[in-house]
Amino acid sequence: MHVNWPGSIKSQFGSAILLAEHTLHSSPLFSDAALEALLDAYPRERLGVWTFADHGEGEEAPIKGDARDLSGREILEAVRRGRIWLNLRASNQLVRDYESVGETIFDSLQDASGRKVIKRDMSVLISSPGIHVHYHLDVPLVALLQVRGEKTVWFYPATADFAPDERLEAIVLREQEEGLVFRNEFEAHAEKLDLKPGMGVTWPLNAPHRVQNGAMMNVSLSCEFMTLPALLRANAIYANGRLRRQFGAAPRRPGEVTPMTFGKAVMARVFKGFERARADAAPTPASFVLDLSTASCIRPIGL
Repeated sequence: MHVNWPGSIKSQFGSAILLAEHTLHSSPLFSDAALEALLDAYPRERLGVWTFADHGEGEEAPIKGDARDLSGREILEAVRRGRIWLNLRASNQLVRDYESVGETIFDSLQDASGRKVIKRDMSVLISSPGIHVHYHLDVPLVALLQVRGEKTVWFYPATADFAPDERLEAIVLREQEEGLVFRNEFEAHAEKLDLKPGMGVTWPLNAPHRVQNGAMMNVSLSCEFMTLPALLRANAIYANGRLRRQFGAAPRRPGEVTPMTFGKAVMARVFKGFERARADAAPTPASFVLDLSTASCIRPIGL
């Protein structure tokens, strides 16, 4: 297995859309049988089961589900037939067979960029034909590698016009999930990318994006990670959020790492040290269970 990134990654890492080519899609770890075994081996209480409404204006919240006592084979069948998006976070840490896949990806990013890659979290994403993932942003840096199926990703500028500072701060402070309000006018500023097996992409830190699957089941690897500049910037955003909420300040979103970024990162540590109970968003309750006896493979809880 190998992952190759462009030579420009050294100067554009974390600030540009960068494409890679890889051979992970040839691995037997992503066959149907292997995915069924992965779903059986992965801690069921940590399995992210979601569905999404069709794409549209406004804020589209994902709907959480529960796989309960289904086998890996049954869960995979529900994905094929329904509108299901599975997120197996930290598969590289929780399922031994996938540890080397994560190391291959993260080491390739570290070697190509020349920056130490930390907080390595590889999620295996298994998702239904045609499903749309809402407009959102991620706090860490992300690399997305396509293994099976095809999908389209739209990337939007990482500015306050597309992700207001207050919303970015709320996400970093864990006051809310990663979703944002989408406007049709944003499309004029989007960069569209069609991902096929053997392709990978990483994009600017905190850039909003949305994803549309093709008419087939998809398997992707979503690799979240941090570099020192990204970690400093996340802590500076955290400090901005506390300054805005506790002192009525109107701080500016951090850009390149400056002495002020370091100062705010230290400030964030002070804020965290004084916090007895952070105001994290309450866990989203499950609204449905996977049920192969229904046409949609979804049964609302309580019915």
